[in-house]
Amino acid sequence: MEMTELENFKSELLAQKYVLPKHFGFSTRMVSYWKSKQVLPFFQKDQHGRMNIPQAVWLHLVNELSEVGISTKHLSQLAYSIWQQPIEDGFFDRKLNTAIKAEQRKKSPNQQRIEGLNQILNDPLLQLQLAQEQNFFVDAIVDSILVNYKPISFYYLPKKEEWFINSGIKALTEESLSYITDQTYICIPLMPFISKIVSVEFELIDQDLAYLNTVENKLRNIIKTRSPKFIEVIIDHNKLQPLIIREQHKSAEALAEFILNNKFPKTGKIVVEKRAQDNYKLTILTK
Repeated sequence: MEMTELENFKSELLAQKYVLPKHFGFSTRMVSYWKSKQVLPFFQKDQHGRMNIPQAVWLHLVNELSEVGISTKHLSQLAYSIWQQPIEDGFFDRKLNTAIKAEQRKKSPNQQRIEGLNQILNDPLLQLQLAQEQNFFVDAIVDSILVNYKPISFYYLPKKEEWFINSGIKALTEESLSYITDQTYICIPLMPFISKIVSVEFELIDQDLAYLNTVENKLRNIIKTRSPKFIEVIIDHNKLQPLIIREQHKSAEALAEFILNNKFPKTGKIVVEKRAQDNYKLTILTK
């Protein structure tokens, strides 16, 4: 994926805000309390705004840490280090400057792209707006979706009030390893949160989703439209594990799990064959 394509993907993904706290059983009272304590800094004070995937993951993470005894004071400090500190440290500025320099070094630089990036640098309001969703936490979650849905875990060290993420893409650093060998830490897998969020979006949204490629969106739309009880998927003669998607009304959850746990080609033709008893065979042809 080229850098410009990656940037467009991320922009579209972060712009898609569909889920609300109530979709996951979080009470209005609890969410209002967390907002008042600056634990959910991306929410407007008097509004229950919709969330994109990284924001919804953070909400689940806050709840998980709260349930194991992390105080609101420490959650607020953690929220500051994840969402506000990168803004003050110029995280987004560095990304813009790195992208500009990388483009300028090319044999045939895209001047229009360079001008667009410079416009962001020279527009403080736009820059701040974009910087609010540009940080290491968000990048790690987006990368986990992009790179074969790798396992991703959040580590929190209560005594040091420090955190880091192991995305399954890069090995833990020596510094991180030293922390977890001699410090009390909490490790929370994030993929179950992502699966839950995606399953809710599958249920709520009919339009294409940015984090699914063309084939995955087609597959999702066919399954939602046909409502099969059983589906067999083959990619160029390679059979995937069968998927039962309509048992006990868990279609969105089963479909989300199926797509998140299988690597599908980005493009291809889907041939649909109906069998007996609402069973289907889907063949994805890429050649």
